[in-house]
Amino acid sequence: MTDPTRPEAPEPAKGSPSEIRRWLIPTVLSAALLVPIAILIFSNLEHRTVSWAGFEIGAPLWVILAVTFLAGMVAGRMAGWGWRRWRKRRKRLKEELEILRKHGADTET
Repeated sequence: MTDPTRPEAPEPAKGSPSEIRRWLIPTVLSAALLVPIAILIFSNLEHRTVSWAGFEIGAPLWVILAVTFLAGMVAGRMAGWGWRRWRKRRKRLKEELEILRKHGADTET
């Protein structure tokens, strides 16, 4: 929803520095991510077998590396979530304990 009392910002002119930055920065960042990934893939095309817990899986090495990377990301996110949840619970329990102590001190006098 637009506010009729507020004028809209003008569109940047074609070829202006802000217009160029709008597409140049995402393009450079994408290339900075995609080029090393492409190098990793094309450097690791050989087939490998991974054994774990009685299972054997064969796949190109780059697939194994990608799955390992993604599993690490998921594990890191879950550990961060658990840590935040534990800290919030600990804080809540400390606050509840403080309230109970104050309430107990009020009833004794």
